[in-house]
Amino acid sequence: MKVKKINDWFEKFGRFEVKHRWAFLICLIVVTVVGSFGLSRLKLDNGEEDWFDDWETTKRNQDHFEDIFGSTDSLLAHIKADDVFDPEVLAMIDQLGDELLQNVPYAGSITSLMELSIPIGTEEGFEVTSPFEDGVPEDAEELAQKKAFILSRESLVNTLVSADATETWLIVNLEQYSENLTEAMVKIAPPAMKIFNDPKYKSDKWEIRPAGMSYTEFEEEAVTMNQLVTRISLGFLVMLVCLIIFIRSLRGIVVPSISTVGALTTTLGFSGWMGIKGNNSMIMITVLLSMALAVGYSVHYINSFKMHFRKTGKRKESIVMGVRDSGWALFFTVITTMAGMLSFLSAGIKPMRWVGGITAATVFAVFAYIIILLPVLYSFGKDKEPEADFVNAEGATKSDLRVEAMGKSILNKKWITVILTVLVSALVIPGIFKIKVNMNYSDMMGERTPYIKRLLEITRSQLGSQYDYEVLIEYSDEDAIKNPQVLKKMDILAQRIGKLSQTKVSNGKPRVSSVTKIIKEMNRTLNEDDPASYIIPDNQDLVTQIMFLYEISGGTDLYDYISNDFRAAYLKVELSGYDGEEIVRNLAEVKKWVAELFPDAENAGVVGEVVQYAQMNGKLVRGSIKSIGTSLIIILALLVLAFTSIRTGFIAMIPNIVPIALIGGIMGYAGVNLDMITAMIMPMILGIAVDDTIHFTNHIKYHFELTGNYRSAIENSYREIGKTMIMTTIILCAMFAIFLTSTMNVLVNIGWLSVVGLGSALIADYTITPVLLYITKPFEKEAGVAGREPVADRRRNS
Repeated sequence: MKVKKINDWFEKFGRFEVKHRWAFLICLIVVTVVGSFGLSRLKLDNGEEDWFDDWETTKRNQDHFEDIFGSTDSLLAHIKADDVFDPEVLAMIDQLGDELLQNVPYAGSITSLMELSIPIGTEEGFEVTSPFEDGVPEDAEELAQKKAFILSRESLVNTLVSADATETWLIVNLEQYSENLTEAMVKIAPPAMKIFNDPKYKSDKWEIRPAGMSYTEFEEEAVTMNQLVTRISLGFLVMLVCLIIFIRSLRGIVVPSISTVGALTTTLGFSGWMGIKGNNSMIMITVLLSMALAVGYSVHYINSFKMHFRKTGKRKESIVMGVRDSGWALFFTVITTMAGMLSFLSAGIKPMRWVGGITAATVFAVFAYIIILLPVLYSFGKDKEPEADFVNAEGATKSDLRVEAMGKSILNKKWITVILTVLVSALVIPGIFKIKVNMNYSDMMGERTPYIKRLLEITRSQLGSQYDYEVLIEYSDEDAIKNPQVLKKMDILAQRIGKLSQTKVSNGKPRVSSVTKIIKEMNRTLNEDDPASYIIPDNQDLVTQIMFLYEISGGTDLYDYISNDFRAAYLKVELSGYDGEEIVRNLAEVKKWVAELFPDAENAGVVGEVVQYAQMNGKLVRGSIKSIGTSLIIILALLVLAFTSIRTGFIAMIPNIVPIALIGGIMGYAGVNLDMITAMIMPMILGIAVDDTIHFTNHIKYHFELTGNYRSAIENSYREIGKTMIMTTIILCAMFAIFLTSTMNVLVNIGWLSVVGLGSALIADYTITPVLLYITKPFEKEAGVAGREPVADRRRNS
């Protein structure tokens, strides 16, 4: 495929575009306006159903569990004090619980030191009592007795209250809500936040740390969106400042801005018109890529136009030559970037498919805006008399000539370049195999984010647990759970789960709760409070009697863990952290044990949103890796096709593989996990990095067709677009470097991944790519004539 012939076609297009500039401009405005009206129809959310292929089954299982036991969500307050039994602390707990119960939607009941159901022995047998049912006693001795009594209950110590009485939980048990978590958290979290932030709950005597699924999800979304909007806005300002410094042209500054906003408006607007629902957490990739490409495309065209304008002084002719020299390279980069983003379609997850499709459309829209707006806007103005120095230098500036000199030096030391490339590759490749595919929530977010710091403080505390899941055991027969053998197997399962890596352990006690703790506590009470009787009785009639007595005595906790018909029960497992891959491995063990211990159960398995998201993360990362591999194969095929040379295609792939290999090596050595964010940012970096590779390789091939000499073609390319490649990389790295200022590790990772990836891609483009083209000579045999083609001959040939 002759680049010269393709460039000739783009030259004709440029002349047609300048001739009909008003028509192009009006059409673009009409399309933008129509697209903008569609924005009001656009639906963006982060619905759970979009992330799971088996969502219907997942949702059905979750709904079934909540129909039996109620909501799995709760609002929590971890309370730390010198002594949580201090009268002031207890009074605060009582007041806080009442206020939350009255003002938070879906609040059903309270579990706290002030709201307990504890069995105690009496002359008639036993009764269920709440130690602080009549309030906090004023008598210190009476309060000490109640404290000692509560701390003697094995079912409460290191579960609801720590053994040293410095920590306790206040739990608001939420009722089942009809809407999804995204909609419910907007109702639950704000009133709860208002209460927790009330000055009356601030004191030197205690510290209150709120938590809970809906509460923390609301915080996460608010903080993440704030950080994203702030960083993207600052990145946009940095882009404008860099364009002012490098381009020094109002049109060159305005057009990338208009193109970014216009492309996003148009593609998202038409997505709204077509009723395509998007994902608000994934759109970041589309915004970042559109900004980056708008800069890259603009700088390449503007510098090409300026070079011709400096040496000819003819504005419209220079515009046409700019389209001729950069049009095909820009269009080809669009095709490869679109292909890379469309590889997300292979991931099999709706949000990823959506972001792949919408980003591919936005990439094309950015190109359309640039290729129309820049030539049209630059066509307005006067010609000027060319300067002799620029004419003699073929439009090159001093900085262009310095880049050309650097290129000559690289070619003169070509084998040093090859050796250094091999050495760097040998160093980074082992690091790639050290990468762990995992999402550790704490590592991703980082402690510099205030709410994450609070959650980690909770997690590291004696009682703290950030997440949990449930293990459901359901039989077809009523009263099946009353069978002592079933209850004992539940205890065996609890003991095994307690030894898993992600299960929270408080002072040696695994945080696994079930109905068995109530039965064991009751059995102990009936046996004169003998600690040795904290066991499941062997007799089913006795188990039935214990449950009956507990219920008629006013106990309220029984049906928290067991169904009304005694067909189903569950174990609640609290987690020590959120290590996605570890959780998945733990769950595999739990499922194996459940199948082993309860083979006759009608329904037995693991339930909980944390479980689903842990599994989803693994699928998302694997899908991202698959899309990276797919995009590399597609881009390679396109490069081979475009340059009609397998060797050229593979050589051109090197600067695109280098960033991924270097990033992978650094991540491996530094112990940075490959999570869903780092995995998904890779195709974006690849989409940006491939642009300069295509421009440079295409330029070399074009000049080789004109001169018949590889060295001359490479040196001419260094001179004409070498500076442009440096400028675009500096601007993009400056934009992404803004993310390094974020308090969230995940955004910091985006920053350094992008800077390292784009910087290494530029170095590879400048060094190993031209050197390998020079050594292998993949296009055709040289004509035997070296040197730069005269300006007149170039124009005549074009």
